[in-house]
Amino acid sequence: MTDQILMAVLSSLVIGLLGWVAVLLRGRVREMLDRRKVYGWLRSNTRDEPRESHVDTSTLAKGTRLPEERVRHACMSDDRIYRFSDEPEQWSIWREEPQSIYEKRGPLRL
Repeated sequence: MTDQILMAVLSSLVIGLLGWVAVLLRGRVREMLDRRKVYGWLRSNTRDEPRESHVDTSTLAKGTRLPEERVRHACMSDDRIYRFSDEPEQWSIWREEPQSIYEKRGPLRL
C-alpha cells in the first residue's frame, strides 16, 4: 500500500515538473522566435542611411504582427538591436544614434 502511495506521489511530482519545464521552454522558444522575427524585419525594412535606420515600436509591431510589448521585449533582449538613447522607442540594427544627413554628403557650400 505504501509503495502505491509513493509511486502516485512521485508520478505526480514528475508530471508537475515536466509541465513546468514545458511552460518554461515554450516561453523561451517564443522569445527566441520573436527576436528573430523583429531582427529580420529590421534587416529587410531599414537601411544605414539618414532617416532610414531607426524605426519606432509601433511600426515594428505592425510590420511583424506582434504586440508592442513583445516587440519591445525582443528588442531589449537582442544584442544586435540598438535603442536610440534620446528617444527610447526608436530601434535600429545599424547604429545606436541616427546619422546626420551631412554624414554622407558633407555640408553644403555656397
